[in-house]
Amino acid sequence: MGDIHIRPFKKEDRESLLAFKLSEQQQIYSSLPIDVLDDAIEDPDRTPCVVLNDSDEIVGFFVLHKHYQHEGYATPHEVVYIRSLSINEELQGRGYGTKVAMSLPLFVQEHFANFDHLYLVVDAENQGAWNLYERAGFMHSATKEDGPIGKERLYYLDLDQKYVHNIKLEQDDSIELPDMKVDIVLNKEKSAGYIEGRVEGDTLHIIHLFINEAERNRGVASSALRQFGTFLRRKSPEVKHLVVSTDDADRARLFERVGFVMIDEAQRKYMKYINY
Repeated sequence: MGDIHIRPFKKEDRESLLAFKLSEQQQIYSSLPIDVLDDAIEDPDRTPCVVLNDSDEIVGFFVLHKHYQHEGYATPHEVVYIRSLSINEELQGRGYGTKVAMSLPLFVQEHFANFDHLYLVVDAENQGAWNLYERAGFMHSATKEDGPIGKERLYYLDLDQKYVHNIKLEQDDSIELPDMKVDIVLNKEKSAGYIEGRVEGDTLHIIHLFINEAERNRGVASSALRQFGTFLRRKSPEVKHLVVSTDDADRARLFERVGFVMIDEAQRKYMKYINY
């Protein structure tokens, strides 16, 4: 699978969207593009978008909705919501969903430069989807018990931060538990740094976060930390908490921006709950 390209909908895309397919199960979670397209075109606050592969096939679709307010959540007026995101059933299983999720922050930043808040809502039972969004940098900010088909989760992404979409985390298998080292890889080959820690019970204590000097100050550290929870749920499901201690004010702000909260002011200790 090659790269993807995201752009706003064009009139000539309609025929491809008419052929866009989703299974009945998938239509529980998302609408067919053609069912929401005309409403999006007619509303100046909505921007329908398509995702193309390197063969110029439309593989995905979503709507960016400015100023939207989802029932049951209090979010600011100056927000953008991602709605009706889906991948064509005939082209699923090729990694397009992951690429779209990882590309969304930069795409929205480029097209909605005056907005700082990006939200989306995911049905709680659709764990595959919210794992993808968390890996892309979205943070779970609220849960609603009585959504249209049950419990749903609100996710938030700060558009005022830096995001790096081509990061992957890889565990160093030469390190044995309880110690752990996770390499931060760029473009599937280039090492950008690593995270070291020690597992104690259901908690992973982050001991060292290192980023190569050439990769600093462009969002690599925060992007890696946003992915870390999803990575651990897959690789070490027994880990439910991340804990880190730091006296450095810049490091403290870094961890707070990715969802850590202070639990011990005297020891400057921060925690993030990752298994929910």
